[in-house]
Amino acid sequence: MGKPWRGQQLSPPEIVRLQIEGKEIVFEWGRSFELGTAAFWVAQTKMRRPPAERRLGSSLEEEVVACILGGFGLPASVGLAAFEEVRNSGLISSACPPAVPAVQSVLERPLTIHGRNAPVRYRFPRQRAERVSAALQFLGRKSAPNAPIELRAWLLGVPGIGPKTASWITRNWTGANVAIIDIHVRRAGISAGFFRPEWRLPQDYPAFEAAFRAVARLGHVSCADLDARIWGDLSFLGRDAPLLIGETPPESPIG
Repeated sequence: MGKPWRGQQLSPPEIVRLQIEGKEIVFEWGRSFELGTAAFWVAQTKMRRPPAERRLGSSLEEEVVACILGGFGLPASVGLAAFEEVRNSGLISSACPPAVPAVQSVLERPLTIHGRNAPVRYRFPRQRAERVSAALQFLGRKSAPNAPIELRAWLLGVPGIGPKTASWITRNWTGANVAIIDIHVRRAGISAGFFRPEWRLPQDYPAFEAAFRAVARLGHVSCADLDARIWGDLSFLGRDAPLLIGETPPESPIG
């Protein structure tokens, strides 16, 4: 075993110690060929960097709606297809926010997804319609700040938006190097040892983000690229993700 690490150096040793929220996290960095380790994820990020352009919409209103319609419990392709349906229906307007039934009726239509033989149904038409309508009303009443960190904090005031979705919108729209801690990133971090299993989302989001940023900094990658790589690989694997990271504690939906 190597010596414990506490400060900055060119490459992390075998054992890393992080001070997060007043608690010490100790984990093995691993090697790049060891599946699911911090070293593995850093190496994968460097070899296969995600696209730099992440915007889903052409306005902040569209970006907010796209991220609300995506996320937990939905494949990315389904969330994007639902967003396109709502946008093409002319319902994304903060100047004239749509009523919940109007959005819901669009989300209840069968969606055509590239690569699928049959149309699919959006899982949460009523819930997400309520969130879309409330978010556009909020955006119509208040002016969004320009600075990324202020924007993320401001987005937390939008009904139905939690720290994960606020971070997702902020990164997509501004390009800020913020962490998006979703269930895939949480499971990968627990498996690699740099997240504590007892941490829960959204209440422990600051601890998750601090630990994740520290790992990205040690690996000399941006946390934006690192979590995009983790999310991309684990969402692609789906039910086969345990083959890469093993079994990890389940987590409830987060915003």
